Amino acid sequence: MMATHTADFLALLKDVGALKEGHFLLASGRHSAHYVQVAQLSQYPARLQPWLENAVSALKEELGSIDAAFYPAIGALPVGQQMGLALNTRAVFAERNAENEMILRRGFELHAGERLLLVEDVVTTGGTLKEIKVIAEEAGAELAGVFCVINRSGKDSWEGLPLRSLIDLQFPTYAEDELPSELAAIPISRPGTKKIS
Repeated sequence: MMATHTADFLALLKDVGALKEGHFLLASGRHSAHYVQVAQLSQYPARLQPWLENAVSALKEELGSIDAAFYPAIGALPVGQQMGLALNTRAVFAERNAENEMILRRGFELHAGERLLLVEDVVTTGGTLKEIKVIAEEAGAELAGVFCVINRSGKDSWEGLPLRSLIDLQFPTYAEDELPSELAAIPISRPGTKKIS
C-alpha cells in the first residue's frame, strides 16, 4: 500500500459512492458483502489524480524507470490513463476481442525492452493481469511491477512482481456453500464486466 492517509482515501471512496454494501457475486465466483466500484471514483478524475501523482515518486524510487503504463480495458481504462499522465509516459491498453481474449488493437504496440507498469483498478486474484502479462512478455517488454487503486489480494507481490496500491482492503469472501445466513438473505448483485471464473 502506498497511501499514507488510509482513512482519508477510504472517506473519499465512501463520499463518491465507490464503496458499496450488499450481497455481491465477484468475478472469482466468491460472494462478498462489500464491493468497490472504482469507476465511481473515476467519475472525478481531479479527485483521484493527486493520489496517483503522490504515488509516482515512491513507485519510481522502488521500481526504477517506467516507459509506459499498460492496463486492461474496461475497468482499468480511466485509472491507467491517469497513471500514464502522472508518470508522464505512454498509456497503452489491451481489450477483449470477439473470442473474449485480451489483445492489442487500435494500432497499439509494446516494444522489446520497454519497461511497463501493469495497472489495474482492483486486484483480487489478478486474473486479468495474467492475460495482459502474456501480451507484454510476448512483445519482449520488461515488467517493472503492478499498481492498482485497491489491493484486495492481501499480498504485496503478484507473480513475483511488486504489487503497490493506494489502499489495501480486506473484506471476507465466501464460497456458495459457506454463505453466512444474513448474506444469503440478501438478493445477489453481479457487479463488474468480467466473466465469472
